[in-house]
Formats: sequence, structure tokens, C-alpha cells
Amino acid sequence: MKIYAIATGAALALAVVVTPASSAAVKEGAACKKAGQVSTVAGRKLTCIKKSGKLVWNKGVAVKVAPVVSATPSASAVAPVAAGYTMEKVKANGTSSSCWSVISGNVYDLTRWINSHPGGSGAIVSLCGTDGTSGFMAMHRNQSKPESRLAGYLLGPLNK
Repeated sequence: MKIYAIATGAALALAVVVTPASSAAVKEGAACKKAGQVSTVAGRKLTCIKKSGKLVWNKGVAVKVAPVVSATPSASAVAPVAAGYTMEKVKANGTSSSCWSVISGNVYDLTRWINSHPGGSGAIVSLCGTDGTSGFMAMHRNQSKPESRLAGYLLGPLNK
């Protein structure tokens, strides 16, 4: 057992002494061995250059990392999960305390907009739990981009 411990200690010490300097951390300003050598670390491509008579790693340039492609499909690729906004869910949120409406095929949570609407809260409350496309378009048809104000309230597309 004593010989085993001595042998293990000697092997560990030898491994530390024999480890090449090339395994040192590759980072800007650190010493390198050969000009032109290239290493990619943390999304940056560093090159060994001669600077002030020494070989050092430059600051590097950002590189795009290619996505890893798996040979086996992931769970999301097999069965995509939809946002799940149905007309039933919209109808279930048909009150002023939870006001969802469908406008042009998208579901919006208008609850926070009720008390801020310039035309009064009644205009929004009447849309709660319904497909409010026709009511919305009737009131805002002549405006340049009426849907732009809705963007902050978008939940997702209506599943049919």
C-alpha cells in the first residue's frame, strides 16, 4: 500500500512537470509558442502574434458558433407545441378583470388598456371574450396603423 501511494504521488508530480505549456490558458496577452497559431475560446478566435519581441495571443475576433445538429429529432421537432389560444379560452376571459379579445386572428389581453382607452372603458369592455375584429376595424379603419398600439398586448395567434 505504501509503495502504491509513493508511485501515485510520483506519477502525479511527473504529470505536472511534463505537461506542455501549450495547455496554458489561451487568453489575450498570454504567451504562445508559434506565430500564426489559432485558437477559438469562448466565441473568440485568437491568433498567436509577435508583439514587442514576444509571442502572445492577440485580443481575437468574435466568431459565430455553428449550431449543433442532432441526428435524433428533439421532442419539440416531433410534436410542436402551439401557444394554445382558442376561442374557448378567449370567451373564458370575457370580463373587465381579465379581458381577452381576438382582433385580425390574434389574441390580445386588453385588461390593462380598459382604463386607458381614449374612447372610454366601454369600448374595450364590449370586446372582452369576443372576436372584436369588426368592432375594432369600424372604429379605427381610417387610422394609419391602428394595430401598432395593440402590439404590447399581444398574447399570440388564435388556433383554429
